[in-house]
Amino acid sequence: MTTRRDFIKKMGVGVAGTMALPVMAAETQADPNTWDETVDLIIIGSGFAGQSAAINAKRAGINKVVVLDKMQVIGGNSAINGGWFAVPRNPIQLAQGINDDSPEVLVADQIAAGRGLANPALLQKIADHALDSYQLCVDSGVKFREGFNQLVGGHTKARAIRVVEGTGGGITQRLYEVGMKEGVEYRLQHKVEDFVMTTTDKGSKIEGVIVKKGYRFPNEKTGHIVRIKATHGVVICSGGFARNKELCAIVDPALDPTFDCTNQLGATGEVTLTAMNNGAMPVHMNLIQSGHWGSPDEGGFGWSNALLSIGWHKGIGVSVNTGKRIMNERADRLTCATAMAKERHEDNSPAYPVVFFNYNPYKDDERVVRSVRDEMAWTFNSLDELAARFNIPAAELKATVERFNGFVKTQKDPEFGREMDSAEILKPPFVASRIWPKVHYCMGGLKTDNDARVLSSKDFQPIANLYATGEAAGGVHGSTRLSSCACLEGLAMGFVLAKTLTTDIKGA
Repeated sequence: MTTRRDFIKKMGVGVAGTMALPVMAAETQADPNTWDETVDLIIIGSGFAGQSAAINAKRAGINKVVVLDKMQVIGGNSAINGGWFAVPRNPIQLAQGINDDSPEVLVADQIAAGRGLANPALLQKIADHALDSYQLCVDSGVKFREGFNQLVGGHTKARAIRVVEGTGGGITQRLYEVGMKEGVEYRLQHKVEDFVMTTTDKGSKIEGVIVKKGYRFPNEKTGHIVRIKATHGVVICSGGFARNKELCAIVDPALDPTFDCTNQLGATGEVTLTAMNNGAMPVHMNLIQSGHWGSPDEGGFGWSNALLSIGWHKGIGVSVNTGKRIMNERADRLTCATAMAKERHEDNSPAYPVVFFNYNPYKDDERVVRSVRDEMAWTFNSLDELAARFNIPAAELKATVERFNGFVKTQKDPEFGREMDSAEILKPPFVASRIWPKVHYCMGGLKTDNDARVLSSKDFQPIANLYATGEAAGGVHGSTRLSSCACLEGLAMGFVLAKTLTTDIKGA
């Protein structure tokens, strides 16, 4: 049996604090008489990755596909994300006259953002299935905003479309409906406690899972144990661990404790840890991404992401200490979050930067209306009024705006190299909000091959019948993931997984 102390030693991080890990069952108990049920394929998690995996597996001919989720609702983090989806050569992009994009250009952007740590081959495989993923959404009834295709942080081409609902639930709900029609079985409040594994001289093989059925998050005393055999395997699509503050602190002690988290409360990573406890290899666990759209005036994912989809393009972000811009507002998340987190008062407490843009053109936009209503943004009739509200040096703020307006006119930003094509001349009245990074996405997770098979830490070979896609699979993006690519990865890997399962079933 692998103890908690053994696990942390394997991670190379030392023993600090306490971290709840599941108690392992006897990993070789694969006697058929011990199973409560047998299915063909178990998928853990019901977000983008889990939904695509389930539908594509069914369409590949796998009969009994069961999706397990420990929470009480479908969708996980995917359901509450911003609903952005990066698709090179999507119809809206082409209608805008952007004809020079491709999967290869997207991958080049991702490699640059990954800062030498990304997996180019896997990113290419994902990008090659972007249009397949888009078509899956359209065929499932997902509605994208008419004419909406934007250039977002770190990308060099406008390729980010967005669902009409403004949240990923516009995708997960439609895919769930399709899955139900096509025979996928969804089981909520089913928390995976452990994997059942056999080990021979040929290697390890996952036989099934031990599950708490009737689990009510977060009460560990709820539910009862059932054992489910999976003939063709188990697919981990359970997402990241950003809500597991203890684990985050262990793997990344430098993670700023002042950062809130955008994730749903169940994003605590138990399935990833359980897989590691059974020999799965971890990778990049210390690479935890912070989103640069958070507001200290609201909790969780919030509405600031929507508001700043205007702010980063039309306005500027300034330091309350100096009144000067602090970054290229359209850079990637790591660049922006790092710049924001440096803004501190003398006592090292956060000096929340301020983003503002013109109010009148967007006063009826739902993103502005809701933000002002909920008091995470405010309107101002002058720069003096704005400066007074946030205690910003007024003279320097005015000078900053004057310089920025000059950059808009020349379409060049000599300060930070920002693309100025969507920037506007700033003039009152303004709408402004405070910003601060929030822990958002785990680049680390389970190491897989480029076909979604989870690798063993013993021999670096695939653990038979164990797969992972989406955020649970680490080592894909490197140092940072570009905006709008989580949806792409989760959906696209469902197509890759279906091909892998077909190959592995034939070879079994």
